[in-house]
Amino acid sequence: SFATQVTVLALVALWFRQSRDMIGGQSNPNTETLKLEEALTRLPISFGMTKKSREQCKNAAKRINGQKRCIVSGKGYAEPVAIEGASSIEEISNMHAKVNKGELEVNDETDAAVILIIMDDENASYMRKMAQVAKAKGQDVIVITDRHDLADGLDKDPIVLQHNGPLTALGAVLPLQLIAYELASLKGINSDAAEC
Repeated sequence: SFATQVTVLALVALWFRQSRDMIGGQSNPNTETLKLEEALTRLPISFGMTKKSREQCKNAAKRINGQKRCIVSGKGYAEPVAIEGASSIEEISNMHAKVNKGELEVNDETDAAVILIIMDDENASYMRKMAQVAKAKGQDVIVITDRHDLADGLDKDPIVLQHNGPLTALGAVLPLQLIAYELASLKGINSDAAEC
C-alpha cells in the first residue's frame, strides 16, 4: 500500500502543478512535471523489472537470517522507503529492525545486518561512507541501488533497480518487502496469517 499511496500523492501533486500552470497561462509543462509524468508512466515496468531480483532478495534474506537485528538506511528520497522497509521486515519476519536516518554511525553492534539504499543522487557518496563504516565494524552490508558501481567493494551481489527518474527510490520498496517475506519463510513464519 505504501507504493500505491506514494503514486496517488504524486498524481495529485502533478494535477495541482498542471492546474497552477494552466491558471498562470503556461501552455508548456516544465521539466520537473515532464520527468514525473514519465516516471509515473514507467512505474509498472520498473516494478516488473525489479521483480526479477527475487533470487537476490532470497540470498539477502539468508544473509540476514542469522543476525539479531537489521538496520535499514536511506537518505533523500530513499529515507521514507527505508522507514517502510524496516517496518515491513519487523512486521512480516518478527525480526527487530530499525531505521538509521542517514547518520554516519550505523551501529556499534556487529550482530546487525545493514541494508543501505544507495541512489545515484547527491547522497550517494555519503551513503557509501556509511556502508564503509558498517563493513569496517564487521557488519554484513546489503546494498539496494540504481547503479551497480555504487556497490563496488561493499556488496558482491547488490540489488540493482531500474532507474526511473524521481520515483527510482520508490522501486526499493519491492526488494525490501521480498526480503521480509523470504526472511519470514526461512524462520517458518506464515507471513500471510493475520496478527492477532
